[in-house]
Amino acid sequence: LMAAQCKSGILRTPQTVQQFKSVAAQPGQSSPVLTYFSTLLEHGGKLNAMESVELVRPVVQQQRRELVEKWLKDDKLECTEELGDIVKPLETKFALSIYLRANSHQKVIQCFVETGQIEQIVAYVKKVNYQADYSTLLQSLLMTNPEGATNFAKSLLEGQNGQPLIDINSVVKVFMEQNRLQETTSILLEALKANRPDQAQLQTQLLAMNLQQAPKVAEAILQMNM
Repeated sequence: LMAAQCKSGILRTPQTVQQFKSVAAQPGQSSPVLTYFSTLLEHGGKLNAMESVELVRPVVQQQRRELVEKWLKDDKLECTEELGDIVKPLETKFALSIYLRANSHQKVIQCFVETGQIEQIVAYVKKVNYQADYSTLLQSLLMTNPEGATNFAKSLLEGQNGQPLIDINSVVKVFMEQNRLQETTSILLEALKANRPDQAQLQTQLLAMNLQQAPKVAEAILQMNM
């Protein structure tokens, strides 16, 4: 109670937590460290980063998702990337909520990818002005969700204010390294539809790739007068 009511927080240290953790629980009673955290939550308001991690780790091990959800909803935890990593095996949406509050941008984007919220990624990076590693994201997404990766690549190339968010040659490299000719063709046809003179090299590359592996598709591209 003294630690909870001490406004300076000087008593709320890792050493204090370790002291409570070292005390064995009496039969039929809550562990001393859990009692300590319960008192802090009741009287001390929001837990700090260290306390949040120490409280949530055993709760996640016990699969008590309802407690994590309540504490997040009541804003009782200090959100950090470490806390998000601990919670993620329990529930990705909880981890996403924590990463968002912690401004852990790369982890936020990974959660969007894993939960299929591809359309949220571009909007998020615009909002927080973050330069994401799109090539790596496309590589991981392509292995699990080729259609999602294709649509994501198209949205990146569409970009914002007419400026692509990724170089088209990087996109082609990522997709063709995994031998995804059909998806690469779809992306290039969309990106090259303006038929600009400066796109001639990519047009030739598109045609050459299909001549080697998909002659009928190459013939169709020729008939488009691209």
